[in-house]
Amino acid sequence: MIRRKGIRFKIFLVTAALLVVSALLIYLTLYFMLPGYYKTIKQARLESGVSELVKAIDGQSAEKAIPLMAEFGQDHNAAIVIRDKEGQGYYIPPNFRGMKNWLSRNATYLGMRSQIEAGRVLDGRSGGPIGNGDAGSKGPMMHMLSVEKQIRFAESEEPYTLSVDAPLQPIGEAAGVILLFLPYMLIPILLIAVGGALIYSRLIARPLLSLNKVARRLAKLDFSVTKPALTTKDELGELSLSLSRLAGNLQLTMGELQEANAQLKDDIEREREQEAKRREFVATISHELKTPITAVSGQLEAMIANVGAFRDRDTYLRQSYTIMREMDKLVHEILELSKLESRDFLPLMREVDLSELVRESMGHMSYLAEVKRMRLECELPEEAIITADERLMSKAVANIITNAVQYSGDAERVVVRLLEEAGEEQVLRPWYRLEVLNTGVQVDEAKLPRLFEPFYRAEQSRSRSTGGSGLGLYIVSKVLDAHGAEYSIANTPEGVRFSVRVQGAA
Repeated sequence: MIRRKGIRFKIFLVTAALLVVSALLIYLTLYFMLPGYYKTIKQARLESGVSELVKAIDGQSAEKAIPLMAEFGQDHNAAIVIRDKEGQGYYIPPNFRGMKNWLSRNATYLGMRSQIEAGRVLDGRSGGPIGNGDAGSKGPMMHMLSVEKQIRFAESEEPYTLSVDAPLQPIGEAAGVILLFLPYMLIPILLIAVGGALIYSRLIARPLLSLNKVARRLAKLDFSVTKPALTTKDELGELSLSLSRLAGNLQLTMGELQEANAQLKDDIEREREQEAKRREFVATISHELKTPITAVSGQLEAMIANVGAFRDRDTYLRQSYTIMREMDKLVHEILELSKLESRDFLPLMREVDLSELVRESMGHMSYLAEVKRMRLECELPEEAIITADERLMSKAVANIITNAVQYSGDAERVVVRLLEEAGEEQVLRPWYRLEVLNTGVQVDEAKLPRLFEPFYRAEQSRSRSTGGSGLGLYIVSKVLDAHGAEYSIANTPEGVRFSVRVQGAA
């Protein structure tokens, strides 16, 4: 169905109108201009023929010239008149067949006054043939073409005027017939115009409509156009190919933009989370520092004023010193975290013996274990070479073992195992698993995932005597993340087990 505002309808309308108008113009041009053009052509041809005739008969004898003139008259359906200087002459009709019966027997060809038969002499005053009616009558002589030339015959030096009159066919009547026939021609004209316009509009509009569909899909951000709508070798085919390539490029670009947008959203969300954690971290640090600072300030003020029990300065100075050492330890842990969380942080990687780091940490905790009457059990290989930052990995191992000792009850066990995992994939680079088990304790399952959060402690009292600062396991998680290690903490029937899986050196 053709839409009235569509391009197909417009092309059809314009083409049909142009065809109808063109046909009518051609028809009317034939009617108005054909008679004049026909007369001009006929006049030019007659003049050219008469000029050739004059060249052929000028200076010839009348006996030779008159048959040539008669032949010319027959060929051109023309009447020829030869006049002398007095205006009288011979008339050669178009149907001239010979010299017989044209002049009297003893006449000469140029004896005009005494050798003339009736009907063949022109009166120079009237200009009309004798016996053909009045010169002023309006008969067949109206549509005539005339040419006059000067000639001479060999028999006489006297010049003669050669007049050639050719009838002009009634072309005006033919033009009138053409005009009368116009109503009958309108139907074929309209049929041809409408049919041609339909075919033309279809051929032109179809590729444009195909391109329009592609453009609409692109406008709706549908870039799934993989094949060109047109495969022709012309400009429309090139445009279709360009649209197809544009769709592919836009689809690729939109995919990249969507990925970048998703990444940007993730980065913004992560930045918001980090900002929230940063604010919480600062608030927690402020709280952690405020309490010991207030305690030390109160003790020092009381000692300066010699108030009550604070007169015993030695005892409270030791307490203040102990509190300040805890604060110093907390500040160092915060500085360590600041380095680990810095974007410019790069661990100093080299080959390290993990077994040796575990032995050193176990040695540092032996005194506290003896105080709590705990038993330390250790199962280590002679060496376990890994690629790591020795200082950071040593701190992480120490924090894990320290937490196990601190959060276990008296007379419990802390079991440390370092095992090399077996398997075909371990041939080139082995994997080591470090397990630290402290018995006699259990952690609420809901609290296990939060143990790696900064300043989070499983016990709610937040007392220094029952727990640390809450940064130990958070520092451990940051160190292990920097080394690409896998770690977890879980409850077992015996207690709580911390597990670390790290890849060995090549």
